[in-house]
Amino acid sequence: MNCFETLFYKIIPIIFCALILSISTYAQNRQTQFNGFGHIEFHLDKDENGNTASFVMGEHDFFITSTITDKISFLGEYVIRFNKNSPTNYLPSIERSLVKFNYINNHSIIVGKIHTPVNYWNDVYHHGRVFFPVIDRPIAFNYLVPLHTLGLQFQGQNLGKLNFGYDVVVGNSINSTDVLNKSLIPSLTGSLHIKPKEGVRIGMSYYWDNLKNNMAGVHSGHSVMPNIPLDDIYKGPVKLRNLSFSYAQFGDKFELLSETVYNVSKTDSTGTARNYSQFIYTGLNLSEKSTPYALVDYINIADNDIHVYSLETLKVALGYKYSFNYLLNIKIQMETNWELRHAGHSHNSKYNGPSLRVQVAYGF
Repeated sequence: MNCFETLFYKIIPIIFCALILSISTYAQNRQTQFNGFGHIEFHLDKDENGNTASFVMGEHDFFITSTITDKISFLGEYVIRFNKNSPTNYLPSIERSLVKFNYINNHSIIVGKIHTPVNYWNDVYHHGRVFFPVIDRPIAFNYLVPLHTLGLQFQGQNLGKLNFGYDVVVGNSINSTDVLNKSLIPSLTGSLHIKPKEGVRIGMSYYWDNLKNNMAGVHSGHSVMPNIPLDDIYKGPVKLRNLSFSYAQFGDKFELLSETVYNVSKTDSTGTARNYSQFIYTGLNLSEKSTPYALVDYINIADNDIHVYSLETLKVALGYKYSFNYLLNIKIQMETNWELRHAGHSHNSKYNGPSLRVQVAYGF
C-alpha cells in the first residue's frame, strides 16, 4: 500500500470520524429557544370630550436565546409595535441583540444592543407584558430612563454571600441611532446590586451622557413633550446625569417594587434642571393565581428643563391580576391621572379619569 492509499483508507476516515464527532458534540451543546409574547387590551376612558372605548392590539415580541458554546450565548428580542407613521400603523424594531461571553465563573463581557442596566425594571423585564406586575411601565420610562444602549458591557452576577452584581457599560449616546453615534464621546453606565435573600434585590446606578444635540434617537426613553412644536424644540448640546435606586421584593405572599430616578439635565440656555420620578407597586398574593395590587407613579420635570420640557403628573391605580399559568394572565386596572403641570399649559391641575384598563397578556 503506497502513501496515497494509506492516507485515503486510514488517515482520512479517522479525521472524518473526528470531525463528525466534534459536530455532534457541538450540536448537543448548542441549544436555541424561540419564544413569543404579546398582549391585547381594552380601554374605557373619560376626558373633557366624553367617554371612549377601544380595543387595542399591543406589542408582539419575538424572543430568541441560544447557547452557542458552554461559554458563549446569544439573546435577541424583536418587537412589532404600533407606529402612526407606518402605512399599516405597525413597524418592527430590534430591541435587543447581544452576544455574551462568560469568561470566568459569573463574570461576563457582552457586546450588542442591551437594556441599559439602570434599575430593576429595565434589567429584569423585557417586552413580554405577561411578566409585568402591572399593565404599563413606569411613566419615567417615557422621559427620563435611558432604555437601550448599543455598546460594550462588563457584568458580574451572583457573587459572594450577598449575590452581588455589577454592570459597567460603554456605548452610544442616547441621541444616536442603531447604526450611528452622533458624538465622539460615549455614554457611561455603572450599576451595583445585591440579592441578600430569595426574592429581594436592592440596587443603584449612575448614567452619564453628553448629548451633542438634543434630538433623541430611537428607543432612548427620552421623549420631548408631544405638544411642543418641532421648530421650538431646543437643538443644542445637553449634559445628562441619572441616579437611580431600586428595591424589589417578590415573595410568596407580598410583593413590592420601588423605582426612584433623580435626573439632571444641563444646558447653556437655562442652566441646570433637576428632575425626579417615583414609582411604587405593592401586591398581595392571595394564591398562586390571584394578586390584587396598587401603584403610585409620579414624575416632576422642572420648568427650566429643555431636554424633555416641563411636566408634573401623578397616576394612582388599583388592579387585579389573575394568572392562568406563567404564560397567560389577565389584569384589570382602574386608574386616575392628575396633570399637575405641563409645558405650554397653565399651572392649573387637570384631572383625567377614572380610566379602566383590561389586558390579556400571553406567551407562546
